[in-house]
Amino acid sequence: MHREVLRASGTREPLPHPITITKAAELIGADTLTTVNLRDGRIMLVDDTGHHKGLPINAEATSLYHSICRPGTTWKIVGDAVIVFDADYAEDDEP
Repeated sequence: MHREVLRASGTREPLPHPITITKAAELIGADTLTTVNLRDGRIMLVDDTGHHKGLPINAEATSLYHSICRPGTTWKIVGDAVIVFDADYAEDDEP
């Protein structure tokens, strides 16, 4: 288990340390975020308006999401996603 950015393109970018919510949103080009509790101490942060924006399906993020959902769930995660530990949010450096 580790922190990372899961790009919709299929690439992964490790995050070596905690980041702010503001930085997470910047990393994926989101104005607002939605969180998904992965139930293993991590959360997935995704663009709240990704479907409205027509972002591409993120197969890896969708797989993680479906692994914690009720069987038969078909909703897909779109756009890039940030995976971080729920307990390690850095303090936001904005006033």
